[in-house]
Amino acid sequence: MKIGLFGFGHLGKIHFKCLKQCSFELVGIYDPLYVGKADCDDVPFYSSEEELMESIDACVIASETSSHFGLTKLAIKNKVHFFVEKPMTKTLNQANKLIKLLDQNPNLITMVGFVERYNPTFKYLKPHIKSPRFLEVHRLTTFTNRGLDVSVVFDLMIHDLDLILNIKKEEIIDIKASGVKLLTDSLDICNVRLEFSDFSVANITASRMSMKNMRKFRIFQKNAYLSMDLNKKEAQIVNLTDEQVEESMRVPSEEIEKYFTVKSSGTLEGNAILDELNVFYNAIVNNKQTESCVRNALKTTKLADEIETIALQSASIA
Repeated sequence: MKIGLFGFGHLGKIHFKCLKQCSFELVGIYDPLYVGKADCDDVPFYSSEEELMESIDACVIASETSSHFGLTKLAIKNKVHFFVEKPMTKTLNQANKLIKLLDQNPNLITMVGFVERYNPTFKYLKPHIKSPRFLEVHRLTTFTNRGLDVSVVFDLMIHDLDLILNIKKEEIIDIKASGVKLLTDSLDICNVRLEFSDFSVANITASRMSMKNMRKFRIFQKNAYLSMDLNKKEAQIVNLTDEQVEESMRVPSEEIEKYFTVKSSGTLEGNAILDELNVFYNAIVNNKQTESCVRNALKTTKLADEIETIALQSASIA
């Protein structure tokens, strides 16, 4: 199956290495900054996006977000299955237009790159997540020149919104959000509080103005505390019980007779991008839509858009 890669920046280069390990046949790359350059590891750079799109069965779109809508439209026009990095489009309006185009092309397999679904830490912890009551999430990065064509909500927070919607199936009944513009014309820092119909709460902070990188996800549920370090690929499970069992420890309190056990995953192995590209390949081969197809990803895009709108109101007041 012939595949093309659109975008050869930081993320595009990672996809390039992973595609070389997949069952796909990588036939070409298009990036306007590399037109006329020599082949990369025997893979040619194409002179136009149209020329490459006409030569392939599937594509990976890892270019800047502002180009996603045009490239996905071109893929649909050429009946090419596509994997598009998050966010799938720059605006909700573009996402809605994309859905309409795909309604007329139901046989195309699509996938949005919500890579944290394939993080070995999330895969390890997911079976232990049961009706969480409170979620606390921090995604902080040092400032870079990547992803600046969208706000921090669409660039960073959208990863965690996707995980939360994957975990929580209840309706969101209230959103409170605030944000700040510091170095760009869009939000660079944002905090949001989501309340669900079961009165559980998720508190999410995203910043691209931190002095250090952090991707931590904490989950509190009945008689358990779960944590993920998505950067270090480490997870921890703390269970509370009324009775002492093997390897359990008593809560250090004379008034509370509870016992807890701690289970740590250690550092987990796995290549999340390679895993999701293999999922994409198998979906095409089996003619079965992916779980993170464009239609399913629309819910996350809608939530990100609503959060951004509310946070921008607070930013304008400030």
